[in-house]
Amino acid sequence: MSRPATHECLGTCPRCGTSIPSRNLLIRYERGDGHARYAACPDCETPVRPA
Repeated sequence: MSRPATHECLGTCPRCGTSIPSRNLLIRYERGDGHARYAACPDCETPVRPA
């Protein structure tokens, strides 16, 4: 059985402004001031912190 596609947006790339889908999430972790996450931008193909 396959899982349904998730189309949730994590935010936008701070470099090029492209929307970053949740499937591009690389890592999410807790920091003292909250959560941080990095995702691969589909256009830049670079790990970024979605804005």
